[in-house]
Amino acid sequence: MIPKPHRLGRATGPLLLAAVLTGAATACDGPPTARPHPGAGHPTVSAADMPLPARVPVTSIGASPTAWQLPMDAYQYTPAQSAEVQGAVYSLANSCMRDLGYSTDLPTRLHPGPDHNAFRYGPVTDAQAAQGYRWMLREAAPDGAGARTPTSEEYGALLGKSRQGHNGRPVPTGGCLGSARGALDSRGGRVDLPDVIRAIADDSFALSQRTAQVRTVFHAWSACMRRAGYRYPDPTAPARDKALVGTAPSGTGPVPAAGPREVAVARADVACKRQVGLLSVWYSVERTMQTEAAARHAAQLAPVPAAIARTVRNATAVLTAGGHPG
Repeated sequence: MIPKPHRLGRATGPLLLAAVLTGAATACDGPPTARPHPGAGHPTVSAADMPLPARVPVTSIGASPTAWQLPMDAYQYTPAQSAEVQGAVYSLANSCMRDLGYSTDLPTRLHPGPDHNAFRYGPVTDAQAAQGYRWMLREAAPDGAGARTPTSEEYGALLGKSRQGHNGRPVPTGGCLGSARGALDSRGGRVDLPDVIRAIADDSFALSQRTAQVRTVFHAWSACMRRAGYRYPDPTAPARDKALVGTAPSGTGPVPAAGPREVAVARADVACKRQVGLLSVWYSVERTMQTEAAARHAAQLAPVPAAIARTVRNATAVLTAGGHPG
């Protein structure tokens, strides 16, 4: 399993199956572990920073994640940028490891992952529903599958847990991955983006579910599902129903096909979302909450777009130079 050096600020979808969220990967974030469920646990932004809106105007949106641009998306790496920066980190780490006498070969040409919000609201199209809740697993499959797993000695050098490399040379502080991040952070770059970005993106998802507007549409969705023969309190529940989806595969194993009941539930899920207008309401509430939170944190967010652009330029130079700082 390839070590994951950092988070690139991309918001992996909240409605991924729970097992995937604790054990699989996204190409955009980098192998091997996707981040925790944004809706799980307690919000990290205070209620004062993200008060619940009484009611917001509803903007009609389609069923394509590309139309679901939320304010925090502007302060995160795009999937293509994230893949490039991740590849540059690995390229620099490979060079560092060679200097220490290792033959580590982390993948440097990564495919961009799904759109930021691709999994945010669960299945929303008939094509997705035909795979039950498995389409999320397939689209979030780890990049670099098949690459050689580093040895325990290599892990020590990559992560900075060893003092010296295979040839006796000293391991840089933070390991070869830390050294790689430092190189990309030069001249105003910033690989690891401010925590407030992820906090706002995650907490708008969690806190929006407490608003009267979203609770009302959730109730309508749940009633629609009951009429179809399924009992779920809200749209996040089916993907967490182990009796329905079972246990997700670990590592890079194949994703099993969804059973008939899972497909039927997913189809009812999508149909009920359409019937009650759930996507437009939920998205509109989240957008308002993120916009207001962004205004409160304007000073922290203002430098981020320039830092992202600088980091991407640094990454491009590294990949062009074959794993050496530009």
